[in-house]
Amino acid sequence: MTDAAGKRVYEVDEVVLGWKPSEAADAALDWVLQRIDRLAAPLTLLTVLDAKKSYDAAQRAQIQSDAEGVAAEVRAKHPSIQVTTQLVEGDPPQVLAGLTSPEKLVVVGTDRRRGLSLRYAFSFGARLAARAKGPVALIPHGEAELGTGVVVGVDGTPASLAAARVAARIALARGSEELVIVHVWQEPTPWQDAYLPPDDGFLESLQRVHQDVLDESVAQFAEDWPELVITKKLVHGLAPWGLLDQAARGSLLVVGTRSSRGIQRFFLGSVSHTVVLNLEGPTIVVPNK
Repeated sequence: MTDAAGKRVYEVDEVVLGWKPSEAADAALDWVLQRIDRLAAPLTLLTVLDAKKSYDAAQRAQIQSDAEGVAAEVRAKHPSIQVTTQLVEGDPPQVLAGLTSPEKLVVVGTDRRRGLSLRYAFSFGARLAARAKGPVALIPHGEAELGTGVVVGVDGTPASLAAARVAARIALARGSEELVIVHVWQEPTPWQDAYLPPDDGFLESLQRVHQDVLDESVAQFAEDWPELVITKKLVHGLAPWGLLDQAARGSLLVVGTRSSRGIQRFFLGSVSHTVVLNLEGPTIVVPNK
């Protein structure tokens, strides 16, 4: 997608949508179709047959036919977009994660969670996002009415800045929608009291430090994209919940997750993990890999 000056602002070479007949997948497809013309990227409807289940030839043919029917409808509405279908077999999160890259947006639909989030600690979305090498969009089915603005959380780390770059490009790709950059902070926990300076102004000083983190993050994007409408918010509270509260007022939340090695590469960071388990609106997880 390019802006008025002909500059490409959102680097997406392909959109891959995890597809199967379901209300969640329908919601994800609707979300993509609202943006596909601006992204100007080909769309692949990818159906992953779970390797743990068995499918006979007739079932496979019907699944493929259903996907082709959906693709034909998309082509009719968006004739300038290349739409293809693909049918593969394997573990769905692993297959989709293997297709991710910094230049590719992978989109999946998911149901909104109810009850204790611990039950969903290894949900499809969490497993996919933890393994991904590029941005993953998780679109909850049955969401409440969305607000406006692309919300992104920053904490000064490379992972959060990578997420903010994706958020900035999306805001531009959506017609210069407002970019809301949020930094959530809290004072040290009680068990750390022994290490606190006795100065009564310590919390004020700490808040100024966090304000500097936010200001420095915002300054980078204001310089790179002067056409962006940026709002910055310093929020006091627990990081995931403060971020989710701000996201409830926006149309999209973007969060970063750190790069890990060994077994830790199969898990998200604590903030992004909590966000993924408590989705209320469209959310993109961006790995720093």
